[in-house]
Order: sequence, then C-alpha cells, then structure tokens
Amino acid sequence: MQTDLKTLFLKALDTDKNYSEAHLQLALLYQDEKDCKNVEKHFDAAIISYCKDVKIFDDKGEELLKKSQFQNAKEQFVKAQEKKNHCADVYYQQSKYLLNQLKIDEALNSLENSIKMNPSISEVQREYGILLSSNNQIDNARFHLEKSLDINYGDSISHYHLGMIMVKMKDYEDAEQHFLSALDIDPKLVDCFVELASLKLIIDQKNEAKEYYEKAKLISPDLKHSALEKIMD
Repeated sequence: MQTDLKTLFLKALDTDKNYSEAHLQLALLYQDEKDCKNVEKHFDAAIISYCKDVKIFDDKGEELLKKSQFQNAKEQFVKAQEKKNHCADVYYQQSKYLLNQLKIDEALNSLENSIKMNPSISEVQREYGILLSSNNQIDNARFHLEKSLDINYGDSISHYHLGMIMVKMKDYEDAEQHFLSALDIDPKLVDCFVELASLKLIIDQKNEAKEYYEKAKLISPDLKHSALEKIMD
C-alpha cells in the first residue's frame, strides 16, 4: 500500500515538481521507511514550495491594494494565509521527525518557524514550550505553554507542563492549580498525581502527599517513587 502511494506521489512530482502536498506525503512515507535522506529532502522541498506560494499571493495582494482593489486584495491575502497554515503543518511534522533524530536545536527552529506561519495552533505552541522547558528556557517556555492554553484551555498536557514550570519557579500555588486543572480534563493522568504528591511533600503536607500518591498507585500499581515510597510506611 505504501509503495503504491509513494509511486502515486512521485508521479505527481513528475507532472509538477513543486507540488507541495506530494512532497509532504513523501516525507512522511520515507519517515516510516527510516530513509532519512529522502525525508529531509521532501520536507525541505515542501517548505520551499509553500513559501513560494505565500510570496506569490502576498505580492499579488500588495499590488491590488496599491490599485485600491480591496476585495481582490483580501482574497489574495486569504490564499496566502491558507498556504502559511499548510506550511506551518509541514514545519511541525518536520520538528517531530527532527526530535526523533535527537536534533533538538533544529527541532526548535522548525517549531519556531511553524509558529511564525500560524501562531494559532495549540499543539505547536505546547510542543515548543515543552522543548524550551527541557532546554531550561523557563520564561519562554511558560509564555508558549500559556499561549497554548489561550487557544485551547482544555489541553491537559499544557496544564501539566505549566505546573512543572511553576514548581521550578517555586510558585507552588499556581503549580497545584495547573495539576488539578489537568486532572479535571484527564483524571487518569498519573504523573499529575505524582507531582502533586511531590509538591505536597515539599511544603511539608505529608498526609495530602500520601493521598495523592495513593491515587497514583491506584492507576499504576507498579509505580515506584523513592521519596514518596518513604511516606507510605
């Protein structure tokens, strides 16, 4: 099936070498085959193609504005934004591939470019924030995780990672609220129970720490956390 799809998209490129969607689909197919050279080649080609389209529509829109053809200009700018949205998705898919290859700086760059193209994708804002946090860029990470929640407040993973950042900043009250918000959305998010237990241990509320850890172990009976195990005796 994948071979058939690959053949189909390669034939499409024979007809139009700048067919951006074909390049994207080939990048994803080659990713499944672990063909890194072709993955990178087709991601890059898709991005170049979409960026060319964006410029074409933006330039047309600017020209029409100069001629006071406002409705026609608007139509061109809408088309440009549609291409930007597609390009943002390509950058995001590329970032996941790069992250899997442990190319952290390149993945960060792809996520940043995705946000430049379309800042309204909650998942991209979240993943950028998480990666920034792992790079110890705490303030910037917090900004993008909060952006993610501005777009989609019901994202439990963003709440969880914001909670982790608040713990690092020793803002335990906000940390607790984000962990609890995450659990309201996903009551089986075991890591949140563990972090709440750890937080309560930090502020010397051992009974509450024990309660949260017990809830975590109900979800994951094999769970072991050295510091929290001690309070279970």
